[in-house]
Amino acid sequence: MPQKKKATEETAFKNWINKDLVERIARHIQKHESDFDVKSFVALSAKLSALEMKPRVHLIRDELKKHLPQDYKKSLAILLKATLEPKKGLEPLSGFDLWPFLEFIQTYGLEHTKTSLAALYQLTQVFTAEWAVRPYLIHHEKETLAQLMKWTKDKNTHVRRWVSEGSRPRLPWGEQLKHFIKDPAPTIKLLENLKYDEELYVRKSVANHLNDISKDHPALAVKIATKWKKEAPAKHQAKIDWIVRHALRGQLKKGDPAALKLLGYGTDTKVQLKNLKIEDNTVTVGNHLVFSFELHTGSNVNVMVDYIIHHRKAHGKTSPKVFKLSAKPLVAGQKHLFQKKHSFKVVTTRVYYPGEHVLEIMVNGKNLGKIPFQLKE
Repeated sequence: MPQKKKATEETAFKNWINKDLVERIARHIQKHESDFDVKSFVALSAKLSALEMKPRVHLIRDELKKHLPQDYKKSLAILLKATLEPKKGLEPLSGFDLWPFLEFIQTYGLEHTKTSLAALYQLTQVFTAEWAVRPYLIHHEKETLAQLMKWTKDKNTHVRRWVSEGSRPRLPWGEQLKHFIKDPAPTIKLLENLKYDEELYVRKSVANHLNDISKDHPALAVKIATKWKKEAPAKHQAKIDWIVRHALRGQLKKGDPAALKLLGYGTDTKVQLKNLKIEDNTVTVGNHLVFSFELHTGSNVNVMVDYIIHHRKAHGKTSPKVFKLSAKPLVAGQKHLFQKKHSFKVVTTRVYYPGEHVLEIMVNGKNLGKIPFQLKE
């Protein structure tokens, strides 16, 4: 049988959305809306246990709609006050507590773009509104992009990061922005304003955004990265170098010659793989695959060394997964030894199937050699 760890109910992230949160939301709202029916609202808690995470958030969102004034702007003002002017003596709403409020805005506020974007601007300084802004980019692209462009210069770090993260074409957990997947030009303009940001928190989002673009437009992503490296003033060069390396990580794993060349790794170098060995050709799930090999070169060269595990799948075929190993210079005429312990520990994100697997070594995007091994339960 395949091995997979099951998350327990106690550790499941969905339990963040619980009765305690519902009660706190109600009390904070009641401070600013005396007619708010706390008892009726809190009754929704009885339905939570049967729901997964996002349906729980949606339930609270929809009950807020039922219990707050029907006028959207009035309801929104109450939610903002409940967040920014919390009830004394009660734990303030923060982090994922605010997810239902953001869902409220993205679901019910699309006819009030200016008001809703202003609210998201305030809330994202407490908890990211990266998912909530996406419907506005879909349905009100021009107006939303214009506002986001202004906020690229905002003094608040969370706001600047939100501009990049919220407009990512393929944001995890977020609705895909298919029009930006097709043509990322509008969001590239946002990144141009953020690429020299003083905060790594913001620059990391810029890198992830460019990485999203590379998945659909690899040549364009490399072109942008090349332009940024060429144009960066000396004081910003280190920032751009970090962004480019992080943004093109997917292309490096794929052995993209242009990406490798940009980062100083030649694809026409003569590097030889020797003495690829596995300590034990049979690995038990829960243990490690221990392997070693040597690299030799006739000339000094920078190398990016990866290894690939070809995992056996349920249908019997294998699927490759690339792992980073090392990036370093090789000196001509010297033996360069590499060693690695790869864990086959049971995790929730991967199912292991017993049978023949394959270890493969890749240097600067080229596959230099491989060796099979057996995985058993």
